[in-house]
Amino acid sequence: MKFKEVLIKAMRISLIPSIEWKIIKNEQETPKGLMWNFGFPIILFSAIGRDFGLFFVAKSVLGYSLNLFILMLFNLVSWVVIPYLLILFAVYTLYYSLPKLGIDADLLSILKLVLYTFTPLFIVTFFVYLHPLLRILIPIGIYIFIAYTLYVFWYGVQELFDITLEKKLRFIVITIAVGFVVIFLAQHIYGLLLGWVMPGMEAYVK
Repeated sequence: MKFKEVLIKAMRISLIPSIEWKIIKNEQETPKGLMWNFGFPIILFSAIGRDFGLFFVAKSVLGYSLNLFILMLFNLVSWVVIPYLLILFAVYTLYYSLPKLGIDADLLSILKLVLYTFTPLFIVTFFVYLHPLLRILIPIGIYIFIAYTLYVFWYGVQELFDITLEKKLRFIVITIAVGFVVIFLAQHIYGLLLGWVMPGMEAYVK
């Protein structure tokens, strides 16, 4: 899948989820292929936005130096690897825990739900982190964005899983819990690694 196609698909799932989930439902893809062809490019896109924003902050502290280059490379690699691994963590957590709630789901359907639900977050992250001044939008719009993410997620559950309303509510509760854990872990792991690689920079980067 070309990056232009990835971006178009990401915008469609972000803006018209009720339509795009119907298309996604019938897509024939392997979990590995989906993560490589769509997951990796959209995560990289988000990481590049973070790197641009970091440049504006870090250059005033580190100047144009080797440390600046190392920091930006570390930041880029971190925000590709950490979300990639945590998406897989979320998928397998749901894959093994949902049957205990009486919900049977295949690995591909769970991966579709998790990856495409997180897609609006990756898109918004790219733009919000492009420049430090744009981060004022985070506290302003976080509740609206959470509500909209749940809206995207709900349509995904509706299309991908043929289960009763009671099971859907269970599904939503456990998935939201896993989602919050994943987001917390991403920030926490990044902070720990940054403190190890370049002590003192955590205050400027977060």
